[in-house]
Amino acid sequence: MPVAIIETPRYSFTKYTHQGGKFIKEFISPLPTLFNYGYIAGTTAADGMGKDVIVLGKRLTQGTEVTGEVIGRVSFTDDGVKDDKSVMSEHVVSFLDRVKIHVFFSAYMIYKIIRCAIEHQRLPDTRYGGMTCSKP
Repeated sequence: MPVAIIETPRYSFTKYTHQGGKFIKEFISPLPTLFNYGYIAGTTAADGMGKDVIVLGKRLTQGTEVTGEVIGRVSFTDDGVKDDKSVMSEHVVSFLDRVKIHVFFSAYMIYKIIRCAIEHQRLPDTRYGGMTCSKP
C-alpha cells in the first residue's frame, strides 16, 4: 500500500512542498485547504515532485505518514502540465467530501490562473477536470 507524507495539513492557508528533507513554504492560499495534502513517497510526477495526494479525514500534522489505499483521483492540469491528485481515505467518500473537493479545486484553478496572469502576464492552461472514485 502507498505511503502518503502530509505537507499541508487540513485547514492550512500555507501551501508547503517537501524538498531536500525540509518542508518549504510555497505560497499563501486565499482559501484554506479542506483536506490534508501531500505526496506519495517514492513516486515522481510530471512536475518532478512526488505524486500529489489528498488524504480525507481528520486534520493531520505536517510530516505525518499515512499508509492507505488510493480510492480516487482528482484530474488537474497546472499550466499545461498534468498534475492529478490521488485520493486516500479510510472511509467511503461522502457527498460532502465530493463537494469540498469540487469547491476547493474549482477555486484553486481560478486562483492559479489569476496568479499566473498577474505574475507572468499570460493566461495558463490550468484546468480542473473533476474527481473519479473507485469507492462510491
